Amino acid sequence: MVSFNRVVLAGNLTRDPELRFTNSGIPVANFGLAVNRVRSKNEEVDFFDVTCWRELGETVTNYKKKGDPILVEGRLQYRSWEANDGSKRNKVDVVADNVQFLGSSNGGSDGNGSGGSGGARVSAGSRGGDEGGSGRRGGPEVSEEDYDDIPFRAVNVKRLVF
Repeated sequence: MVSFNRVVLAGNLTRDPELRFTNSGIPVANFGLAVNRVRSKNEEVDFFDVTCWRELGETVTNYKKKGDPILVEGRLQYRSWEANDGSKRNKVDVVADNVQFLGSSNGGSDGNGSGGSGGARVSAGSRGGDEGGSGRRGGPEVSEEDYDDIPFRAVNVKRLVF
């Protein structure tokens, strides 16, 4: 039997990412994501809880805040537990493997004078913390020369239509 668990979501953070640490010191960030769902004449919103581990979680926490647009690639994870009142609870979360920082939510200007929407891709694993400052207000200064040795460019995305 074939099994496949993959999800791609693009939306805006509903709250600032919260960084915590496990008992063994591993960083984990949690945040909410609001995704617009357009259906003929009316628009509805879906809300998702997202978890980012290790360097990916630290990077998202350092560079993103409530309202910022973001694209998340990952997998769905089902959890169940017993609440304090004895009732059984269930939840489905998104565990992020890759995160794409999309342009700012203030109408297309990313705040650094470029007039376009900035973007940076951040992945889980060994590359997790080496990117993420591009297009971020208050982030490190970045010039075109900094990208000369990178074999790819982040794509600027204003709105995804599916």
